[in-house]
Amino acid sequence: MSVAHSSSPQTRKLTDADLAGDLILPGHPLFGTVWINPQRMSGAACFAGTRVPIKTLFDYLEGGDSLADFLNGFPPVTREQAVAVLEFAQSGLFSQLKA
Repeated sequence: MSVAHSSSPQTRKLTDADLAGDLILPGHPLFGTVWINPQRMSGAACFAGTRVPIKTLFDYLEGGDSLADFLNGFPPVTREQAVAVLEFAQSGLFSQLKA
């Protein structure tokens, strides 16, 4: 069963099994872009459908690398996902997450 949010930048449809235990539920603005699961990557927020922590994007950018450099290094992450994460960060939405 596919449950990916229709407005999500995530390209691979996430199944119920993929989302079992996830803290970002359908209806949340980050659903389909970011997932957080205490059983995956020690609960780090990752790009949905990947094991790439969103912190890695910010580390790249803070280190002077471009978005293109990040995307080349982490091909499972889509440009749309990365841009959405940056927009969420700019709006302060991440500060509302409780893991």
